[in-house]
Amino acid sequence: MTNSSTLRTPGQLLANIPGILGFYPSDSIVLMAFEESDGDLTLGPTLRFDIADLSATLTKALTAIDHHRCVFIMPFAITSSTGSDIQRIAQEIFNHAELLDMPITALWHTAEIADGEPFAAIERDLSEISEELREIEEMPRDWKNGHIDQVVSAVTMEPFIREGRLPGYDRDEAHAPLHRRNHIIDADTLELIQGQALHAAAIMHDKDSLVNPRYGYGLEDLLKECEELIFQASTYGFDAADSCLHDLGLLGSAAMTMGNTYVRDLTAATYLDHPEETAAIMLATSQSFSGVIRNNALCMYAAAQIKRGMPMYAGMALGASQSVDHNHSLTSLMLQCYLNGLATNCVDNINQGSANARSHYYRKLAQRTSDSAKSEDEAGTDNFDDAA
Repeated sequence: MTNSSTLRTPGQLLANIPGILGFYPSDSIVLMAFEESDGDLTLGPTLRFDIADLSATLTKALTAIDHHRCVFIMPFAITSSTGSDIQRIAQEIFNHAELLDMPITALWHTAEIADGEPFAAIERDLSEISEELREIEEMPRDWKNGHIDQVVSAVTMEPFIREGRLPGYDRDEAHAPLHRRNHIIDADTLELIQGQALHAAAIMHDKDSLVNPRYGYGLEDLLKECEELIFQASTYGFDAADSCLHDLGLLGSAAMTMGNTYVRDLTAATYLDHPEETAAIMLATSQSFSGVIRNNALCMYAAAQIKRGMPMYAGMALGASQSVDHNHSLTSLMLQCYLNGLATNCVDNINQGSANARSHYYRKLAQRTSDSAKSEDEAGTDNFDDAA
């Protein structure tokens, strides 16, 4: 999701697609929707799917975009197909647009997204559709045919340039880290560590160990442990995520903090105060463990990437999380925000949830302290059955 009022031509928009998605798409349909804001058009939701899935996906994609009441939608076909195949794709999109009353006036197509690559438009026949669309001015010549602008100079490439990296060559390359498994530590060891982490997190939740003095480990200790993980990750430099894969102690502690909703929420704000290190820790954690730990780690990784200004990686992570567990509540909530162009709300909501969890902890701690003091007072009071 990207908002910008500086993208004015199809050539500019095409050049910005790799930065929006985080990779160079091929054999793809990209829908770019525009919203009206203060009399200007701003880029709203951007959705991509495979051309092979056009018939199965197009209605769902257009319906999702329609939720935003967009005033204009530009579909792009990135494909080496030519002639009748392009015409077929265009006609299917136009047919769906007519059925759903969507503001689509043309399909733009190009063989690939590269500097200077030519693009062309196939215009929709607007003679028998809504008056609103018929009133649209004739398409400028440089919108009908042209060349893609320089990709590296695109607005959406700026975050990548700051980091000294490029979008993925293709979707598989961009998504690969989210599906890669820890190849450094053997599976049996990781399974043992996962069991220990889940057990420790369960004790904190089920037995209220953090507010029970006899356990000798409170919230301050838990947060200090998180800060130590963050510091350790900060010493690893550029390839911090790969270095974290070697660090069994770091992985075990991180897994414990992602072991259930209770501990995750208590620690989330501390992690998000350090998004750079958290992204590395959580990527390595997601690559090392499975189940709820992996899902929670992917959500925290997504939130950290949003806070770092790299929201395209958040979308990939949330998609990876949902692909293995459609019922993970935080994934669903974050994905809904993300798809609605509200990526920063994901971070705000997690921080608020963390603040609420800590407030609840301190209330329980105060209550336990009060009950303990009351019990001591009662134990120290003489009880006389008869007194005069």
